[in-house]
Amino acid sequence: MKYFYKGDGPLWPHPLELYVRDVNFFRYNWHHEYEFLLLLEGDVNFCTDGKSFAMREGDVFLVNSNKGHAMVSQDKESTALVLRFAPEYFSDLEPSFRKIEIECVSTPKTRNESRLVRLRQYAAQMMLAAGSSAPASRFTLRGAFNMLLGELLADFPVTSAEPRESPRDRKNMKTIRNVTDWLEKNYDRKIALEDAAKVARYNRTYFSSFFRRNVGIPFYDYLTRIRFRHALYQLNNTGHSLTDIAADCGFPDLKTFSSYYKRLFGEPPGERRRSIDTSSFTQAEESERIFLDMNAHGIEEKLRAFAQLIQNEPTPSAQPENNTHQELDRIAELCGQILTIAQGKQ
Repeated sequence: MKYFYKGDGPLWPHPLELYVRDVNFFRYNWHHEYEFLLLLEGDVNFCTDGKSFAMREGDVFLVNSNKGHAMVSQDKESTALVLRFAPEYFSDLEPSFRKIEIECVSTPKTRNESRLVRLRQYAAQMMLAAGSSAPASRFTLRGAFNMLLGELLADFPVTSAEPRESPRDRKNMKTIRNVTDWLEKNYDRKIALEDAAKVARYNRTYFSSFFRRNVGIPFYDYLTRIRFRHALYQLNNTGHSLTDIAADCGFPDLKTFSSYYKRLFGEPPGERRRSIDTSSFTQAEESERIFLDMNAHGIEEKLRAFAQLIQNEPTPSAQPENNTHQELDRIAELCGQILTIAQGKQ
């Protein structure tokens, strides 16, 4: 059974997906839904809205509706909890939230703020509830989702997205999509900046700044990451030689591929090849999102820790009544949070 949940039925009137996946697919994309990301383990570089962010374990990020974004792992193993939900979950309850943007990103300085701790808690509670067969889990799942939305609206900057939408913005996104789709089809051959500029119908100089402004990283950096992602797939899922992998994925030579790999992972790719048994991998299409099994080592423990469900060992002197008091305190705390959210909307 996988860490994957797709909302449907009367409980979820609009699109919603919740899953835990390996961060192994780098491609610039955008969609109508908001995307909330909680990094469970690893080290990734997240690019969106012309900026690049380094994310570490426990960091969160909210991608707003129709915002281009891409993510690449800087570690051998990076895992993320992802929640994608339609904007209508905001606007159904409050029409003025029809088109809004929420600034939500953690940094080393803010990572342990209570508002971010609560976001991690609600997201983890959702994932745990989604994997449970208990009748009450549906209430927990939807309740934690509502609390997460309320937290985003109450404790993070919210602005209207109306002024930022224009025909020019849509044209720019279409141009970027055309270029990135072309790169996906041609990454394995020699590509110059001028070639991509022709696809965008811009001159070389303008295209270079245009690409970086809209994607968040330089063109050649993006191209190298595309090639590297394909190379990692072959390294982990085929028996091809390192030389063939480098050539097949567009690297000029094995040395270039090996240097890039070592710069990211601190060891040559040959070490990775010797440390894995490719026969143990579940084969998948290269562009497929790989959802983790619910028995994957350490994931449930991390989710329970973020959800604040880790229980301390009872002491001999503990009385049963203490558990009741703790539950009442927790209910009071949740009620206080709901009141705070309600007051923030007034």
